Amino acid sequence: MRVLRAIHSKELAYISVPITSGRFLYLLKLANPSAPPDTLLKEAIYHNYLLGLHFAKELEERIPFPVLYPADLVPVHQEWEQAHFQALWLSIIAEKCTEMHMCEGWEYSNGGSEEFVHAMQLKLGIPRHRDLAFWNTKEGEAAGRERMRNIKIFNHEGTELTLDYGIRAIERSLAWIKENGFEAKKLELSLELLRWTESMLAKGFYQ
Repeated sequence: MRVLRAIHSKELAYISVPITSGRFLYLLKLANPSAPPDTLLKEAIYHNYLLGLHFAKELEERIPFPVLYPADLVPVHQEWEQAHFQALWLSIIAEKCTEMHMCEGWEYSNGGSEEFVHAMQLKLGIPRHRDLAFWNTKEGEAAGRERMRNIKIFNHEGTELTLDYGIRAIERSLAWIKENGFEAKKLELSLELLRWTESMLAKGFYQ
């Protein structure tokens, strides 16, 4: 985050791409039920990485400001778990981004759905704590709050997405996942949080 804070750009686009989950992995499991899970996961990660990289190149032609592709943020000489990566990515969205662009099929991805929820919940404000700052202190709290409340979210075709659309998209993906015999606890949690966020925004809540 210290390195990213040194990037002085008023606008920054973030690409949300599935890495270790997503519809492609579910399809692999359906087509190869006896294959070792690690083999399928490795194939899915390779596929998802290339999907996101192709999307990043498209966006570079479409928008006039920097594009951040999180799959390339890999620490050297460290063994990170998925939770560590996700914590970094969510911090980047909150502290630096003005736009988030969702890869096709994001609603089947644990990370993609969590990032969508995160961006929507930033509209509710940021926590206050006497010892911690939950925004980029170089930007300032007032400016940070204004930016967070107005992060725009687009699908892979460039159409802006609403909170209601996200709820319906995850509802559809969960139905497909369950019909095919899988569980998706993290997607279920994302859906629950989006519904709660919708109710709080309707009340005019902001902290």
